[in-house]
Order: sequence, then structure tokens, then C-alpha cells
Amino acid sequence: MRAKGMTVADIARVSGHSEPTVRKYLRRTGTEGSRYRRRSATATKLEPYREHLMRRMADGAFNCVVLLAEIRVLGYQGGVTQLKEFVQPHRRQFRVQASRRFETGPGEQAQVDWGYLGQFQLDGIERRVWLFVMVLGFSRYLFAECVTDTQGESLLWLHQKAFGALGGVPHNVLYDNMRTVTLGRHQDGQPRWQPDFLRFALHYDFHPRLTAPYKPRSKGKVEASVRYVKENFAPGRVFTDLPDLNGQLAGWLVNANNRRHGTTKQVPAVQLAEEALGPLPAFQFMLNRRHRRRVSQDHEFSFLGTLYSVPWRLAGREVDVEEGVGGQIRVYHQGNLVAEHRLTEDGARRQHLTAHDEGLTAWQALGPVNGLRQLLDQAPEVERRDLSVYDQVAHA
Repeated sequence: MRAKGMTVADIARVSGHSEPTVRKYLRRTGTEGSRYRRRSATATKLEPYREHLMRRMADGAFNCVVLLAEIRVLGYQGGVTQLKEFVQPHRRQFRVQASRRFETGPGEQAQVDWGYLGQFQLDGIERRVWLFVMVLGFSRYLFAECVTDTQGESLLWLHQKAFGALGGVPHNVLYDNMRTVTLGRHQDGQPRWQPDFLRFALHYDFHPRLTAPYKPRSKGKVEASVRYVKENFAPGRVFTDLPDLNGQLAGWLVNANNRRHGTTKQVPAVQLAEEALGPLPAFQFMLNRRHRRRVSQDHEFSFLGTLYSVPWRLAGREVDVEEGVGGQIRVYHQGNLVAEHRLTEDGARRQHLTAHDEGLTAWQALGPVNGLRQLLDQAPEVERRDLSVYDQVAHA
């Protein structure tokens, strides 16, 4: 393996031995010094992509056409012949490791994880964007969506969308020890589930599972899927807002799920038909997600790329936007419900209700001073006191 150009770290990963053990063996056989050989031109050209290629081969992907397309996106300018020369020495060693991968039957398991994409300007604010990924263990069918937070309600909301896209519910769903899923473990090692998450799992009738401690590769399918999306979809992506980004991601996923998977050698979209998924419940789990928004001078606020109106007197104020089940939007100001809308499904960029303009024309006709006086006249009455009362309070 050393003679074929593999590094000590690569040999250790394939053989299962530690790096010191590998170095000790190489010194005994007199091949340790070979690491100081001058690298070939092929190795030099592929060096920036070595880590990506080694990771993909560890996942069982040896198709050079697929690998070439992936590293082309990352900036590789060389040819496929150089890539084949690089991959060939690793095929047999990694094939042994890949054969030990834990596989699951149809409908048996899905894996879930988050990936961080970066900070972007959204709705006039710099926001962090996260990638949610769910992958079915048998078919490798992939669902992904971008959001601006990883809170518990967002996690459950994305589960609902994923189950709807998959057309059913897997028997088990595997997670790492994320705080929105588990509060830790009991003394006997059993998970302490988050109450809302547990109710959600019971509603959709799936069994949540946690990765075993000190075994980070036990959810390798979703970790590889997160890397696949980040490395193949995200680089150089240009988008106007979050709905635009997710629209592009949805289109990209169609192609991703119709490619031949590097490990299973099957097409995920075809294999999805063989997944024995459980049925979706008759109604969705009740979720309420609130977001703070500032109202513009046109008494509208921006939410998921669309402008929605509120009563004109709230111009310049902050409101709380609650996203409910079935595309319902409720808007609150200081705890009071002030408007209701439905999420746009036809691509419309504006929803303005004429009822929210009631009284605006009359107020504008009064002019700024009289209009302000009218607003003050509508304010609640306060008790009037003689000024001497305040002098007494100040003296006390």
C-alpha cells in the first residue's frame, strides 16, 4: 500500500491499526522512508481533493465518472485518467472496509442530522442558514431543506415535511445526542427524551434512536449525505431569499435522488417504491412557530419572501408572526391577534388585505398634525392631577 502512494493515515484507516503501529511496521520493512519521495504530477494536481476522494471511497464510491463530477464542482481541472490512477490502488483496500457497513431493510431506518451552510443576507438581516437532512437507510432517498434556526419546533416541522415528501414514516429514526431530541441519559443509560419530541414521535408512530456513545460512524449515511449536499449543491450558489434557495435545492434533489448511488449501485428514487414505510397520520401534529418581524411604512412585513399586510396603525412597529399547521399565518402585536393570512402557494410576492387600509385615507386627509391629534384622541384616558401633587411626591 505504501509503494502505491498511500499515506500512513490512509493505511491506518484501511487496516484498522493506529498510525504509530503502521509507522513501526514500515520502519521494520524499510519502506518508511518512501514517504519522503517526491510526489508525482498526478498526486500534486489531485492533492487539494485528496480528503474528499478518500472520504467518498471510504463510503464505497469508486465510480470515477461520479467522483470526477464532484471534484469538478470543487475546482479540479485535470482529466479522468489521472483520477483513475489515483483511485485504482485504493479499490481493494476500501472495498473490504465498505463491506462492513451496517445496512438496514426497507422502511427500517432513517437518519437525521444538521449541517451549517453559513451566514447570508435575508430579509435585510444577516442570518445563519442551516441544512436539515433526512436519508432513508435502505433506498438512500434524500430529503433536505434550509432553515435559519435549529430549534425544536423547526426540527419537528421539517420532520413533517420530510415524511410528506417520502410518502410515509420509517420504523426507526436515528439521531446524535442533539438537545432538541434528548435531555441526556438516565443512570441506566436510557435516553431522556424531550417531552415535545416524544409526543411528536408517538403521534407519527416511529421509534427514535440515538447513536451509541463513542461510535461517531454509527450514523454515517446521513453524515455522508450532509457532506454530499454541502459539497455538490452549496458551492457558488446564488439566491435571493430562503424560498429561492429551497426551490433550487428541491430541483437539485430530484437529480440527486435519480442518480445511481455510489454504495448501493441503485437509484434512490426507484428504490423508494420498495421502502416499507408506515402510513402518515390522519392529521398533522400541532405546531406553532413564531418569528419577530418589523412592519414597514407600507404596513407590510416580509416573511419567507412574501410581503403580508397588517392594520396601517402598526407601521413601524414590531409584530410576532406565528406559522401554524396547514399554511396558516397569525400576526400578533403585544400579545393581541391583529391579522391572519395563508402562506402563498402560487409564487405571489405580496398579500395585502384592503381591510387593513380602513381609515388610512381619512387620516392622511387630516394632515400630520391633525392626524396625530386624532390618534391621541383615540388613546385611553388617564387621570388628571394638579401639579402640586407631583411637587409633594418629589419633596417626599
